[in-house]
Amino acid sequence: MAEIHNPQSSKKKASKPDMTPLVDLGFLLITFFIYTTTFNQPSVLEFATPRNDSGTSAINEENTLTLILGGENKIFWYQKPLSQVNSGDLVETDYSSQGIRKLLLEKKKQAKNPDNWTIIIKPTDDATWGNTIDILDETIITRSNRKAIVDLSPQEIAAYREKLVY
Repeated sequence: MAEIHNPQSSKKKASKPDMTPLVDLGFLLITFFIYTTTFNQPSVLEFATPRNDSGTSAINEENTLTLILGGENKIFWYQKPLSQVNSGDLVETDYSSQGIRKLLLEKKKQAKNPDNWTIIIKPTDDATWGNTIDILDETIITRSNRKAIVDLSPQEIAAYREKLVY
């Protein structure tokens, strides 16, 4: 005969699912996503280095600005041949937008060949890494793509020290 099913009279035990395969699946998915994710690529500042070709022309002073990074957030610049540099040629400016940035933009505009506009950065022993990074940032802001970081010559060191005395 027909049986009447009364849900209150017959209590079934609630079954619990086995979570072990789900945990394994979770770890497999996490591993998959970690291996397939593209992490941030490090950004690198590019320097335009001169080639050693015989056809490379010499650097022209009108297209070159030399910056000497001194201590105590001082920065000096000149635009002369290295053999003629003395303490009177070093002009002091600062790291503000009205200082070095304005100078870089003006000198780049005055350059005879803006495509070959080059900035030579020469930090002294007194300069900090922060000063060097600030100058590199300014070259990026002013779109001065050709730059070099080099050591000071003995003549520049003498001119720098003489400038500090006065």
